[in-house]
Amino acid sequence: MTLQVCISGIDGSGKSTVATALPGVLAAECGLVAGSASETFRVVAPDEDHLAPKFYPDGLPLAARLSMQLKRAAKRLVDHPTLYPAFKLLQMLSQDSAVWTLSRRYDSAVFVSDGNAFLSTTGRAANYLRAASAEGHSHVSAPDAEDLRAAFSYILDDAPVPENSRQKLPSLRRGKLIYKLSNLLRFQAAWLPDIVVFLDLSPEVALTRIKSRRQKIDRHENLADLNQAREMYLKTLEAFQKYHAPEAAHRIRVDELTVGETIRAVIEALEPHLSVDIRSRRAISQLGSRLSSPLGTTKLTGGTIRGKASNLRYVFRYLLPKLFSGSWREPMFFFSQLGRLFLKEGYSANVMRVIYDRDEEQYGLFDRIFLEYSLHRAVYDRLQILVSQIKPELESRLSGGGEVRILTAPSGFAYDLFRPLEEIARQDADAMRRVQVVAGDLDPHGDLEGKLHDRARRLGIRLTFVRGDITDEGVRGRLGEWAPFDLALFVGLSSWLPKPQTLIHLAWLREKLVDNGRLITDSFTPEAYALSGRYIGYKANYYTPEVYKAMLDYCGFDGLTTHLQSGRDGINHVLVAVPRVNRKLKRGAPAVAHTLAGK
Repeated sequence: MTLQVCISGIDGSGKSTVATALPGVLAAECGLVAGSASETFRVVAPDEDHLAPKFYPDGLPLAARLSMQLKRAAKRLVDHPTLYPAFKLLQMLSQDSAVWTLSRRYDSAVFVSDGNAFLSTTGRAANYLRAASAEGHSHVSAPDAEDLRAAFSYILDDAPVPENSRQKLPSLRRGKLIYKLSNLLRFQAAWLPDIVVFLDLSPEVALTRIKSRRQKIDRHENLADLNQAREMYLKTLEAFQKYHAPEAAHRIRVDELTVGETIRAVIEALEPHLSVDIRSRRAISQLGSRLSSPLGTTKLTGGTIRGKASNLRYVFRYLLPKLFSGSWREPMFFFSQLGRLFLKEGYSANVMRVIYDRDEEQYGLFDRIFLEYSLHRAVYDRLQILVSQIKPELESRLSGGGEVRILTAPSGFAYDLFRPLEEIARQDADAMRRVQVVAGDLDPHGDLEGKLHDRARRLGIRLTFVRGDITDEGVRGRLGEWAPFDLALFVGLSSWLPKPQTLIHLAWLREKLVDNGRLITDSFTPEAYALSGRYIGYKANYYTPEVYKAMLDYCGFDGLTTHLQSGRDGINHVLVAVPRVNRKLKRGAPAVAHTLAGK
């Protein structure tokens, strides 16, 4: 049975960001399958993604496609007082229907929605029926929580509405009709969630956040209407408690919380409802984090891949539909020397080296087809971005005259680090004596350690190589002996690493960095290549920059100030994150409140 969770809040409260990022953290912390419905739909497991933006390996329900189309249409009509509410309601109904379908298709333990048709319509109705900012606004008696509870009972349970409530409520006949039609057509579009989490943000802070987006401000994004919406949402939350159960609603004050802190507070609120001891789960993940196969490599042989690539699902759901998006290149890998190396080793250090060194020699037609594959172009672009980001960081730190300690794990051949170091050495060779590099890698083919030491020796820097799986606590302990680090590189692994290990490693990196240090990392978003990988047998995890920033914030970095740069195809994204200095919240009301007293 799926636990349905609604994230609610006024504009600017971060509900879309939280709803989108929460499934990945829940999957990592609780070891379960989690989904989300917001701008797009996501379903993720601890070790792989099942559904993500532009990644629908098992298809996408019609209601989900309709919801995304209606959401875009509603945004265009946001300032139209008649059409917008209608389109928004249809969008929310479609979203709820899609959530119902996806929850059962993937047997998800929890599904998080940005809003709910019933609750969102109730919370925002006043803005559209009698907006506080409208000229001639009259302060008529607004419905209270008990009136809204009566409305829920009337629509869902056919209970009569008391006369005193009827006078303060608008006509409920349309709502009742929609509910009956939804049930009659088995559209599953009108229901209440199991849990509601209200992100309580003061309208003044909300308005500041909205203005900082530098986007068009909607007509209801003003102080008067935001105050009105907040008051109605609080009444709706109280009505939901009265109708459902007191423990089914949670209010989190988020004025002083970062995105990561908000996600942590939401998980703490949800933990009693998940029947999962998160602390125990985290301990198990830390003790049993070692993986059974080399990360980034594959056990799929060339013959196995040929068999999988010839199946009907691969051909008719990927190869032919994505022909003009680059899928035609994949069958050519069998005729390419570089392609055959990839089929043998996966994305090993040797394969990455030939992609990085693509400009160093002349390749034949089939090898060029391999190198121009979208994912390989993204990897090549990533190296150029990494060099441009790492060089100024090193120059700035070396100019102070002190020692600079760098951690790169997994290191591969460390092109991203050695290239900027070599450029700096041409101008200031003596500075290299103050550079300490700690490199860690599984090095399954035994190619890295000797070459890294040779390159470091030529530069005059000190290098320590630790061979082993960086998800293993023992290996991390050996790497950590050289902490604290000024610069940490965690590149090329976020897609391959299961989510529990990713969170553990990011949090570990935060502990090992100096407070003014930098983490340089990357994430991949799914494009056509992701479908191919899924159908052939790879397990992967995909993060949009917004979701990855939220994860970084959750692990102790400052997601808000994280610098982002993407490659030309928008597939790979390089992020430079600053550790968030620990801070205490201002004293006052607790972040999480199960009751609505003192609102």
